[in-house]
Amino acid sequence: MRSNRVMTAALLTIAGTGLAHVVLSERRHRDRTVLESARIHQRLLATQVERPGLREIWGNLIPLDPRERRLHVHRNAWVSAWEALHRVGAMSDDGVHDAVGALFATPEGREWWIRVRESRAHAASDSRGRRFHRLLEAAYQIEAGTVLPLPGLTTAG
Repeated sequence: MRSNRVMTAALLTIAGTGLAHVVLSERRHRDRTVLESARIHQRLLATQVERPGLREIWGNLIPLDPRERRLHVHRNAWVSAWEALHRVGAMSDDGVHDAVGALFATPEGREWWIRVRESRAHAASDSRGRRFHRLLEAAYQIEAGTVLPLPGLTTAG
């Protein structure tokens, strides 16, 4: 009877170890996928900087002068990279706050956020994306000293 308990305990230990390995492998795969997606995004943005004619696909940027369009794309690249790093645990909440606080310390950075915040809020499709978006909102509020209405809501005038 004692040998049955020992055997059961050994089998449970082996099964638990196997399950933990599968879970960790899945997480590593998911993290690699996030980082590879971010790398692809960064390459696309770099191509737009190198070849200005490609920027015409973003109609909402046409009203911006060429310099501000380049800065818009560059800001977006940085924030997207920070989001990927935060998602996989390579950047802490405090790290996001510090980086984004520096971005929002300039009037141009705050204007950029006003321009993109609604589309970024809609793109935040899971809890980690929404958490990252909330960190940006909080940093904006601290730097700007104002609270923006929730994305997607309009106020009656």
